[in-house]
Amino acid sequence: MPRLPTLADVNAARRRLEGIALHTPLEISRELAEETGATEVRLKREELQPTGAFKTRGAHHKVGLIAEGRPEAALVTASSGNHGIAVATAAARHDMRLTVLVGRQISAAKLERLRALETRRITVELFGDDTDDAEAEARRRDDAGHAVYVPPYQDADVIAGQATVGVEILADWPEVDTILVPIGGGGLISGIGLWAKAVKPDLRLVGVQPAASPPMYAFFETGSTDAMPIAPTIADGVAGNIERSSITWELCRRLVDDVVIVDEDEIAGAMRWALEIPHTLLEGSAALGIAALLARRVSVTDRRVAVVTTGRNVSPDVLRGVIA
Repeated sequence: MPRLPTLADVNAARRRLEGIALHTPLEISRELAEETGATEVRLKREELQPTGAFKTRGAHHKVGLIAEGRPEAALVTASSGNHGIAVATAAARHDMRLTVLVGRQISAAKLERLRALETRRITVELFGDDTDDAEAEARRRDDAGHAVYVPPYQDADVIAGQATVGVEILADWPEVDTILVPIGGGGLISGIGLWAKAVKPDLRLVGVQPAASPPMYAFFETGSTDAMPIAPTIADGVAGNIERSSITWELCRRLVDDVVIVDEDEIAGAMRWALEIPHTLLEGSAALGIAALLARRVSVTDRRVAVVTTGRNVSPDVLRGVIA
């Protein structure tokens, strides 16, 4: 049975990430509060991390642990973009070898960002059509002993790093009673839930997925972890199936109160809202919580709501389409 993260792991991640991950702001959105009837809404601005996404936290914690025990190890990871960018910056920090596997459907902006990080020790390799294919190959190379796999979500140390988002939310705003979090593989919401539910057990934790890629939503509805068809989505950072052996199934079932879905027009509308109102650039996956609020997928009347905005690495083509 894979190891589950603990609160001690989260505290270790807090120490390891000092000076690496930013303590991002929790900014008040009066417009969202007025629109939804919430007492207060605040945006947890993870897109302001140096890599442009929250993935900095889990990647640097995991790679830092590996570097302490096996500094000579070669690393491999699989990513739709943001996780690969974060692992590449962590590997460079520790001068470790790394191969980043990405599917051919990767966003052009994220592939360009990854290519810019290539060095003699860090390489980017296209493999398969999507993240599912890339993850399977990364796991195969780990099993064969060729490299140490740094997973994007299904790992206790990665989840502990992501949990520091929840640490900051509760520290900065103890009165918060609802947190909305995008779900891809479930690592971020699992980490936030691990900390938040320990500090404030009655807090409501809600995950948001695109209707085009809803494996965790389907799990909450049916209990099935079977792979399912994944359609194209502008929320490419959360697209793809979740490994059937992932610890995030169990963690989300235990810690998450509800999972909702939003459609492509609603995601695009949330991205436009972010550009027009707070003048903030968000990728599709980062705008999922805002989309759920604007589309009334979650009732937040008289509640204090934190919405995690997870990344800003969006391609110009997608952005032009959203604005049009």
